[in-house]
Amino acid sequence: MKEHKTQVAVVGGGASGMAAAAAAAEAGADVIVLEANAAVGGNGLFPRGIFGVDSPIQRRKLIFADVDEIFRECMAYSHWKIDARVIRALLDLSGGTISWLEDKGVRFTDVVHHLPNQTPEVYHITDAPETAGVATINALKAFCLGRGVRIMTGYRGKKLLQEQNGSVSGLVCETKSGGEELIKADKVILCTGGFTGNAELISRFYPGFDPGAVGLGGGLRQGGDGLTMAMGAGADIEGNFTMEISAPRIKGFEAMNLLIRKPYNIWLNKFGQRFADEGIVYNFAQAANACLRQPDGFIWVLFDQNCFDTALSDGPDIIEFIHTPPNAEKELAQTIIDAQKDGILKISQTVSGLADMIDCSGDTLENTIAEYNFSCDHNRDAVFAKNRGFLKKLETPPFYAVRAGADMLVTHGGIRVNERFEALNSSFEPVENLYIAGVDFGGADADVYNVVMSGHGFGFAVNSGRLAGMNAAGAVNATSGAHAESRR
Repeated sequence: MKEHKTQVAVVGGGASGMAAAAAAAEAGADVIVLEANAAVGGNGLFPRGIFGVDSPIQRRKLIFADVDEIFRECMAYSHWKIDARVIRALLDLSGGTISWLEDKGVRFTDVVHHLPNQTPEVYHITDAPETAGVATINALKAFCLGRGVRIMTGYRGKKLLQEQNGSVSGLVCETKSGGEELIKADKVILCTGGFTGNAELISRFYPGFDPGAVGLGGGLRQGGDGLTMAMGAGADIEGNFTMEISAPRIKGFEAMNLLIRKPYNIWLNKFGQRFADEGIVYNFAQAANACLRQPDGFIWVLFDQNCFDTALSDGPDIIEFIHTPPNAEKELAQTIIDAQKDGILKISQTVSGLADMIDCSGDTLENTIAEYNFSCDHNRDAVFAKNRGFLKKLETPPFYAVRAGADMLVTHGGIRVNERFEALNSSFEPVENLYIAGVDFGGADADVYNVVMSGHGFGFAVNSGRLAGMNAAGAVNATSGAHAESRR
């Protein structure tokens, strides 16, 4: 069997993997990146922005993001179900990581709201035509190649190699030709991108979850290789898992998101009843919770011609810039035609004319709209306390009903780690020579993805990778120095 040797083997070439490789190479280690796909990037290509605290651009804009306050808010959001030391390590590094990426060619131009009236702003974006994710991956790849990192695509991690004492000494990889090769390494960093493509792991870690109710949004469906390999080597699982799920969304008709993701629309379940304050649309994780608990996991988004016109005349807001394709408005007219043909959208001159689409009675639907319009007239939603600024009557035909659901980008959670991102066993002791980064590690999110920590999924991936790479290389250098000293 063919064998490769290196000091640090990074399994997975997404955001965390490329950050780990760059950090380890920067510290002087010999590094191999093993990527199952034909190119590096993975789900790290999709983010529009990245989380950071106390970055240079924040300071230039007089945005005072206090790391202690954000730490407290992050822990409170999760009710202290997450690992405080891990969170602290990620937050403390995050501002410096913005500088670290800028030094490698990523040009961050602004820090923006990701939620209405959000303060402080922590979401760093670029003005490049590609996403911040693409800019980051390209910069890290170029840096790695310049430092002699070997990037081997078409190599999928299969099993970790271990010595008799349990320490990890490399891994077995399956190549794109179907063969196997050995990677001998002093340190291994697993960064394989979660397990959205593994039904068995989803069933195990999300009991009761119905995959049929959630579309698979943009991104790659990873198979959970990192979790499987780490567990096979004795690593323990952190208790909490989170899915990064957004709603309301329509897969295949993305231009419609310009219309359905507005706070002044009405959301109905299949019985023709409102069930939430539609203003939560800006917090996509909370909106997904509300939508997914409805019967069959889908909803109807209703709006009238006035709301339609307002959505387009206002132009895209920053949140739509982040979550909607840049060509959406140009494609909207044709998308509306296609959505009607596909049974996703119905347009009617009367509210009751939408009832057959929703499969509820016309009387029920008219009563629901009448109740909502009454709230608008009296400037108070007495049921769900919707923000008064979002209360707009549905009264101008034609009326639109859009069937929408939720989609999932990636899972969050997995292997238990310490703040050095060493994998831990069930006794909370390190699995020697094994590190975990990106969405393969657990302890950073609890039940609901924290949208208030805007961009932290991408940010924590890059920062955990950077920390894992720095610590793995540091351990290699310490061992090499000890060996050199012993030979004197």
